[in-house]
Amino acid sequence: MNCSLCKHPATFFGNFQNRTYNRCTHCASVFLDTIDLPSAPSEKQRYDKHKNSEDNQGYIQFLNPLIEAIRKNHSTTEVGLDFGSGPNPVLSQLLQTENFSVESFDPFFDNRPEVLSRKYDYIICCEVIEHFHNPSSSFQKLYNMLKNGGSLYCKTQLLPDVVHFKDWWYKNDYTHSFFYSIETLRYLKDQFNFSLLEFQPDYFRFIK
Repeated sequence: MNCSLCKHPATFFGNFQNRTYNRCTHCASVFLDTIDLPSAPSEKQRYDKHKNSEDNQGYIQFLNPLIEAIRKNHSTTEVGLDFGSGPNPVLSQLLQTENFSVESFDPFFDNRPEVLSRKYDYIICCEVIEHFHNPSSSFQKLYNMLKNGGSLYCKTQLLPDVVHFKDWWYKNDYTHSFFYSIETLRYLKDQFNFSLLEFQPDYFRFIK
C-alpha cells in the first residue's frame, strides 16, 4: 500500500498485537494498515477514559513546555487554536487564564466547524497528530489555517530505533495510527513549504 502522508510505496513492517504496520520507503513513517484503523466510536470510547484536568499536576507538567513556548513566542493580542483539545481542553483553559486568546476544537468533544474557517497566529497539536488517519489532508488543513509567519506546535513521540518498535509502549494505544520519524518531519517541512522546522526536547515547531 502507499503512505497516507506522502503517497509513496510502503512495505510491510510487522504485526504487533494483531495490528499490521507498514513503513514508508520515502518519508520513513510507520503507520497502521487501513484495515486496522479504529472506528470513530471505538476512538471516542478510548478518549472518554482520559482523566486530564487542571487538578492533575502530572498532566500540567506535561503541558508546561508548550505553555512556555506560547508565552515566549506569542502575545495576548494574537489568536491561537488548540486543535484536538480532547474532552477537557486544559491547555487552552490554562492559556486563557493568562489572557491568551485561544480557541479549541475537537472532532468528538468540541466540534465547531466555524473555528476551522479562521486563520491563526499559532496552532497547538498536543498528542494529536499520531491519531491522524489521513495525515496528508490533516496537515494541509492545519497549514491553511495558519497565518503567514504563524507557528504549528506539535507534541508526539517520535519513532525509536526500528529494532525497538515491538517493545515501544507508544504504539500500544490502538488509537495511535501514524508515527513520525525525523525524516517524516523534514518531508512535511519541504512538502508544505514551511520556512522553519525547530526541534525542542518536548515538542517541535513548524513556522509558515
